[in-house]
Amino acid sequence: MTYDGAMAAGRDAATRAGTHYRRLFAVLRFPARGIEAEAEHLRRVEQAGESGETPFIAILGLILFLFPIFLLMAGLAFAAYYLAR
Repeated sequence: MTYDGAMAAGRDAATRAGTHYRRLFAVLRFPARGIEAEAEHLRRVEQAGESGETPFIAILGLILFLFPIFLLMAGLAFAAYYLAR
């Protein structure tokens, strides 16, 4: 096999692998697309402020933003307590 033939084979293999990975990631992202669309819809409803559910959407967004921060801080506090004993 010549150098050009080896390069072409490597390029073809990389192209095939890229195609397989794109298909796999498209399948894995399918459930996330529905969630993203719903989040975008809720953001538009909140920005318009015309719905009676707007305060609940804003509060839920705030809770979902702060909850991971709380979990991180609680985890660090428990870890510090455990290490200090």
